[in-house]
Amino acid sequence: MKKVIFLFSMVWTLGLQGQDSLYSPLNDALDYKIDSIVQTGIQQKAYPGAQVLIFKHDSIRLNKSYGFHTYDSIVRVENHHLYDLASVTKILASTLAFMKLYELYDINLDRRVADYIPLIKNTNKKHSTFREVLSHQAGWLPYIEHQNTVRRKNGKLKSRTLSPSQNKRYPDPLSDSLFIHRKYERKIMRRIKRTPVEKIGEYRYSGLLFFLLPDMVEQMSGQPFDEFLDSHFYDPMGIERLTFNPSYDYPKKEIVPTEMDSLFRKTLVHGWVHDEAAGLMGGISGNAGLFANASSLAKLLKMFINDGQFEGKQYLKPETLELFTSRTYPNSDNRRGLGFDKPTLDSIPSERYPSEKCTPESFGHSGFTGNLVWVDPVNQCFMIFLSNRVYPTREQKNLYRLSIRGSILDVAIEEN
Repeated sequence: MKKVIFLFSMVWTLGLQGQDSLYSPLNDALDYKIDSIVQTGIQQKAYPGAQVLIFKHDSIRLNKSYGFHTYDSIVRVENHHLYDLASVTKILASTLAFMKLYELYDINLDRRVADYIPLIKNTNKKHSTFREVLSHQAGWLPYIEHQNTVRRKNGKLKSRTLSPSQNKRYPDPLSDSLFIHRKYERKIMRRIKRTPVEKIGEYRYSGLLFFLLPDMVEQMSGQPFDEFLDSHFYDPMGIERLTFNPSYDYPKKEIVPTEMDSLFRKTLVHGWVHDEAAGLMGGISGNAGLFANASSLAKLLKMFINDGQFEGKQYLKPETLELFTSRTYPNSDNRRGLGFDKPTLDSIPSERYPSEKCTPESFGHSGFTGNLVWVDPVNQCFMIFLSNRVYPTREQKNLYRLSIRGSILDVAIEEN
């Protein structure tokens, strides 16, 4: 019996490293359907390459890479290569960490955020609660374009912002050729503090709280944000290829580039986070910054779909996951959970997001660089789609026009 359990564990572990042959028996019909959808996206230049992983009824049915890193077709995408997750970071880093704090310190979601984050104590945000802000119903500004503040009108860098040379004053890379002033993060925090609050009680997507949560994690736990995630989730779950700032640990050939940035960094963004604000915070933020391959993310999603348990260990309570992944305000136009995205409930199936067939109980998040992770506990499945649709520029919108991600999710849900 022990030998059987050991072999099953080996198949699961090795399978999550991207070896297709070690999963459940190959489903030719599923392969054909997914291949057709993904290849259409490549042909229509929605993205140069992608990774797709489909899990259904306790087994991975497909884990496959497609295309190349860029349209020059030089570096082929492989299952162990890392993609920039963009806003998927919100649920697999900051919300994940917050859920653990919620359990460890019995946080009341209707307490004011300012009670835990002193930065906003005497501001227009001082009455906002965690329930409101995590559900995007507190009226906070969506985003701040910090990148527009670092250069003068003549294009030269302002003092105490960025430098082409790395030194003690400019220690952290924004790219291979730009380095961030050691105190620049303070400017970001001051701008967040001063932003307006508008239309409280209405749905308005905002990423600002997710920039503040890492400091809260460190203040409450005594651990830096990334170390907290490593110690409570990533390391004990055996997740190896999920990280911030991958250029420190991986060769560029294993990291998929994102955008040819001609305005801000003036180079191809490769190995450093695409999100400008996360980049200006040194690459570690709760809004964006994580890089991973699909196989690594599958372990976290398996924990989600299994009521907080993975390989016999309970990482989160089932009631915590149910609370955070349910619609917070079900009688309003706001579809969101706490940190998690939820499906729209349009009466016309073809207009539903993220797909026609996902259930109201499903949840996940998308990423600006071209990603989607989505869990449907009713159908006992999840789908991971990773791409760099922003290559060569973010103006490329064919991923949305072709409904690639929703089509793949529909196929995953229909799989027997």
